[in-house]
Amino acid sequence: MNAPTTALITGGAQGIGAKAANTLASRGWRIIVADLNEGPAKDLAEELNRQYPVGSAHLGFGVDVADEVSVDSLHAAVADETARIDGLVNCAGNILRQPAEALDIAQWRRLLDIHLTGSMLMAKTFYPMLKAARGSIVNIGSVGSTLGLPGRTAYATAKTGMLGLTRTLAVEWGRHGIRVNAVAPGYVNTEMVRSGLRNGTLSETALIGRTPLGRLAEPEEIASVIAFLLSPDASFVHGELIKIDGGLTIDGTFS
Repeated sequence: MNAPTTALITGGAQGIGAKAANTLASRGWRIIVADLNEGPAKDLAEELNRQYPVGSAHLGFGVDVADEVSVDSLHAAVADETARIDGLVNCAGNILRQPAEALDIAQWRRLLDIHLTGSMLMAKTFYPMLKAARGSIVNIGSVGSTLGLPGRTAYATAKTGMLGLTRTLAVEWGRHGIRVNAVAPGYVNTEMVRSGLRNGTLSETALIGRTPLGRLAEPEEIASVIAFLLSPDASFVHGELIKIDGGLTIDGTFS
């Protein structure tokens, strides 16, 4: 019996990562949930085992993607369970809201380490397993990959950097059959966005008014595009950024 296709999702215990885990599991994937919070990662894996059992158990692990030792430990644990990774979703992320002139550089470094260094560490460390499977990577960009985001300098910088990482890995690793793409969500109904609405950094009225579809995205809508990019249906999609923003970044209305 063939082993199920396996996806490793960082930041997988909440938000878009958790929805990607559920969506892929519902389509027959085996899911490895990796999150800074090990307990919720294991809890989600158990829930997936109840709802979407596959030949091998869904698993949950703790990892700090910004720490090389932690990523190496995750790799060792995953390698004990499978010889290949068919999909890697680099979903781990955080947000820092400060004006540029008051930016805490230690927090700046931490955010860039989680988003950029973490995505690179995961890709590099799991490269042999991705190569064995001729697997696929999906990185998470943002509307911040296209637009300046006042008060979120570190976040916009990190998300813009994800494009360079995605494109360069795509050029280097395409010859090995590893596809690398990114998605750029707009404003999604997640805790990260809701926290911005609560503290006044974001205005829901302004966001909806700026988005041609007139609403926030739901996490499931982002997860569905991630699942497409990992699937055989996207077998010749490579080095691309797919915007999932309800039209926000193409609207040139100034009235």
